[in-house]
Amino acid sequence: MNSHRTHALTDLLQQVRGITAVIGGGGKSTLLACGGRGLAARGARTILATSTHMLPVPDVPLVERGARPSAGCGAGAPTGSEATLYQVGELESATGKLTAPTAAWNELAEAADHVLVEADGSRGLPFKAHNEYEPVIPEGCARVIYVVGASGFGRPVYDVVHRPQVFRRLTACAPYEPATPELVARGIAAEGLVGMPDDMIVVNQVEDEAALAAACALTAALADVVTCPVYAGSLRAGQLIRLA
Repeated sequence: MNSHRTHALTDLLQQVRGITAVIGGGGKSTLLACGGRGLAARGARTILATSTHMLPVPDVPLVERGARPSAGCGAGAPTGSEATLYQVGELESATGKLTAPTAAWNELAEAADHVLVEADGSRGLPFKAHNEYEPVIPEGCARVIYVVGASGFGRPVYDVVHRPQVFRRLTACAPYEPATPELVARGIAAEGLVGMPDDMIVVNQVEDEAALAAACALTAALADVVTCPVYAGSLRAGQLIRLA
């Protein structure tokens, strides 16, 4: 992995202002948490949110109403110059999860430099296949980041894919066929959810040569169908390398 140039996650996120929808599996929450903190550390006003449901990001103030922090607007909400990073949404008492914010997406985009939005759910699995109502891409979205978890490569589809029945329809694979990089790439290509120049595919959990080889195989399989950049590395460490 040392032969590749390393990019900081924060650098990549800073390139596109506005709303970023994060979809897929294997690291969406980590991208929001680490990416949001990295952007805020550089002075960028950053909001974390979901268009569906997500667990709140630990130690990030929550604003339950409106687009901007204000007095009485959510427990622990920052004010004034402290409002560099916060999350918005309604907290469900039954599940402990955040739902979509009441503020309009354009209001959030006006209130911050960057709005990072978890736009689907994957139940913590490395891969995701999307039903017809997924993902929920916010209006005015500037880019989509598709996250893939390298820990799932080579394992049975039904063990590592959220909505495996949808994945089978997309790829015509067998129920317990191994989720090879080529098969996962076939699913991504069939959905057609990424591909614009500002979009990104991120293969997360790449921390050894075997995982890097799998990420390279996925990249090669996507070469003729997806034109957006593909990166691989560790979102938790905030370091990625560009593969395409």
